[in-house]
Amino acid sequence: MRKIILLVLVMVLCSVSAVSANEGMLTPSGIPYTELKDRVDEYSSKYIGTSTAGANVLIVKDGEIFMNTSYGYADVENQIKVTADTVFEWGSVTKLLVWTSVMQLVEQGKLELDEDIRTYLPDGFLKKLQDDAPITILNLMHHNAGWEERFPDLFYMSADEVKPLEEMLQITEPYQVHKPGDVVAYSNYGVALAGFIVEQVAAQPFYEYVNEHIFSVLEMKDTTIHPTQEDNLDIATNREEIYGYIVNSDDEFSISKNERIFIGLYPAGSAMGTIMDAAKFMVALMPADGVKSPLFKNNRTLDEMLTTSDFYGDGFPRNAHGFWEGLYRVDVLEHGGNTDSFSSNFTFSKDEHLGVIVMTNQMGEAGLSYGLPKFVYGEYSAVDGNQALPNMQELEGSYMMARQPYKGFTKLYGSLGIWDIEATDSNIFNAYGTTFEQTAPYLYKSKDDYNIYLHITLNDGEVEKISMPTSDILPVSQSTKIFNMISIVAVAFSVLYTLIALLIVLIQAIKHRKKEVRFTVMKKWETLLLLVGFVPIINIIILAYRTLNYTPYTALHIHFWMNYAYIVIVAICLVSLLVLWKKTTTTRGQKIGYVLSCISALLLVVMIFCWELYY
Repeated sequence: MRKIILLVLVMVLCSVSAVSANEGMLTPSGIPYTELKDRVDEYSSKYIGTSTAGANVLIVKDGEIFMNTSYGYADVENQIKVTADTVFEWGSVTKLLVWTSVMQLVEQGKLELDEDIRTYLPDGFLKKLQDDAPITILNLMHHNAGWEERFPDLFYMSADEVKPLEEMLQITEPYQVHKPGDVVAYSNYGVALAGFIVEQVAAQPFYEYVNEHIFSVLEMKDTTIHPTQEDNLDIATNREEIYGYIVNSDDEFSISKNERIFIGLYPAGSAMGTIMDAAKFMVALMPADGVKSPLFKNNRTLDEMLTTSDFYGDGFPRNAHGFWEGLYRVDVLEHGGNTDSFSSNFTFSKDEHLGVIVMTNQMGEAGLSYGLPKFVYGEYSAVDGNQALPNMQELEGSYMMARQPYKGFTKLYGSLGIWDIEATDSNIFNAYGTTFEQTAPYLYKSKDDYNIYLHITLNDGEVEKISMPTSDILPVSQSTKIFNMISIVAVAFSVLYTLIALLIVLIQAIKHRKKEVRFTVMKKWETLLLLVGFVPIINIIILAYRTLNYTPYTALHIHFWMNYAYIVIVAICLVSLLVLWKKTTTTRGQKIGYVLSCISALLLVVMIFCWELYY
């Protein structure tokens, strides 16, 4: 009898001890795990239905699903709710599948991280390199191979426009504008090229490789990376049951204009599936102590992949073989993703065996995707909170993202991305409509849901660059600012003068409508010159609209030919006016008008060449 009583007491004590231990466990942000689900529900309620249409939130702890909760609607109009089986687009989180594939081949000795990538590519595959320095797999992982950004042919509105990966890479090859290793500029092309290298080495299409070596291994049956989802028709069908949304200032949701898109460079962002499948991938990246990850033959390869491989100029970790290093209270690896209709974030802490996955059907969503990880992991704080912060008012100036077009017609759009830093005091500045505050020497944090940190790199007391995870931000030279200002003035003058001159011609025609108005031959050439002046302006506006709506580059050629045609017509008009100049009797005022008309046309021609609006 005493033994039974003693056994019962031991069980009760063990039970109480287990409960106490569980209650004592806290997230890195200080939330008891026993309260975490309710606290996450409370946090999410601030965004669902106001700034976010629908979402799935999943938290992994110690290799198990701690919580998996669905919020809001997959279809707002028909009130169809998000469920655990709802298919979400991963966006750029897809890139983690590329780096995992690369590391699998590294483990097998088929790839070397420090080898020039041209070793693995067909001869002459890359045709726009400007530097002889080798580009390595690590450069692709770190997004510092030196490529510019390129807009056309990244997204398509029709699955029929998607071509094989090799052809897509040849169509979309950007120019190399920086020496490899010098500047970080997020590159979808570089990631897709890494996928193609996997394709070459493994001798099978990249999506087949991922299906065989990641999805099948982890039993991720509800996920596909195929650009048109033709290898998983169930996922393709389920994707049609959810809509992507944008929200206006009145918290009203409307379906995203380009709600259904297809990604040509598909290794960079075409994965889609359920959040439970994504959790299987996350768990495989954080195996329990003594447990081998099913993704690799040896956990040493996994440890290598998740070890910091690139640093900011100030020494902070930046990148771990393609996984971005997040700044929180604990060490976190992460990768966000965005398409025209979806936002997601994939974050995990190896040390805490804790991971957070957020998937939303909201364009540019931040409150959950970036705010919730901070809510769970805790906000980063400097080790020494009392350290002196340098006065950074010298940061004031103009800057531009390194991730932008430098060649061709889209470089005009890049010039629109120049922004000014305005210091409000010694430790706070405004940029891009966001306020940043210095939290540690040369480290600034945004005061919004995006949780953006900016790292300042100085060289001889001057700002060399400002860095965020995905891109460096470079100072804009005075000559660039002057050129941009001259361009604006030149175009404004040409447009205004053309409008005024044509208005005068029209008024004269109306005023003398009862009389026969006879224009001299010279006046006719000038009028033609003025009329065609609207061609490049309207042409460029239409070109921009079509580019932003994902028109294939080949379909944009007509706009370049129209600019060529304008240049030819201007040349003919100018030669004709010059020939007639000495043969025609004109007043001083008429001569001034002819000269201004010629200058107006020439300025537009110069702008076409300077801004490379011909390819």
